[in-house]
Amino acid sequence: MLEFENASFSYGEKKILENFSFSLKEGTSVSILGPSGYGKTTLLNLAAGFLRPESGKVSLAKEKTALIFQEDRLLPWYIALENLTAVNIEKEKALEYLEKVGLSDCADKYPDELSGGMCRRLAIARALAFGGKICLFDEPLRGLDVKTSAEILELIITEISGKTSLVITHNPKEAFSLSERIVVVGKSPLQIIADRNKSDFPDEKAFSDFIESVI
Repeated sequence: MLEFENASFSYGEKKILENFSFSLKEGTSVSILGPSGYGKTTLLNLAAGFLRPESGKVSLAKEKTALIFQEDRLLPWYIALENLTAVNIEKEKALEYLEKVGLSDCADKYPDELSGGMCRRLAIARALAFGGKICLFDEPLRGLDVKTSAEILELIITEISGKTSLVITHNPKEAFSLSERIVVVGKSPLQIIADRNKSDFPDEKAFSDFIESVI
């Protein structure tokens, strides 16, 4: 479904990936967990095809893909509802997902009339309503307060169930909640430090303790 085969990529003289290999099977959920600034977003952009490796290969199945970028990437000249319908989401479905993220009263507002957290929820609503067999999410809960983050996390868990998903995050709780497999990365060029299944840990605390020991 998704495979990195000895992929290398650089920004100028800064090498981000060097002979990096990783694979994700169809119908599985994986979180790429690690500190900021090591290339996790570059990894997702390579997976999505927005970047190409300098050497090696990155392949993703040609299926409908839902994307949440680290930036909201909203269209400022469109109201909230139109930010969804502009990507061929039917109006009824768009309204349904605006309600799911708590923005039903903001359908006619422009992005610059919304708070940062509301804009993030709008970006999430657009991705989830767009749907698809594959989900590529980069820091999906970025900028949300604790209460809203917990609510949106539960929504995302429900929406991506049974789908192939790759989630980029620096948050262990987010990784543990959203994925059945967690790949811990770090160093430069980016390397896999640990690759574990959630079932390896009795609870979230044991997982968090493990993460503290390896990062």
